[in-house]
Amino acid sequence: MSQKKGRGAPLKGQDLITLAQKLARDAERHAILSASLASQADRLMVAGLQLLEPPRPATPKETRLSR
Repeated sequence: MSQKKGRGAPLKGQDLITLAQKLARDAERHAILSASLASQADRLMVAGLQLLEPPRPATPKETRLSR
């Protein structure tokens, strides 16, 4: 099973390494973008939840009785 490049020329070892490096760089870029988008989605989710929560009533601070 020989792989072909372009017009039928078989891929050489260096071609395979170059292709693997390109794929690795592309995968890294996608991972960084995906992580960034996930982080942004988390921030938006928190902001949305905060807007949906009713405001909490202020609780009076406890005072200590001095003797």
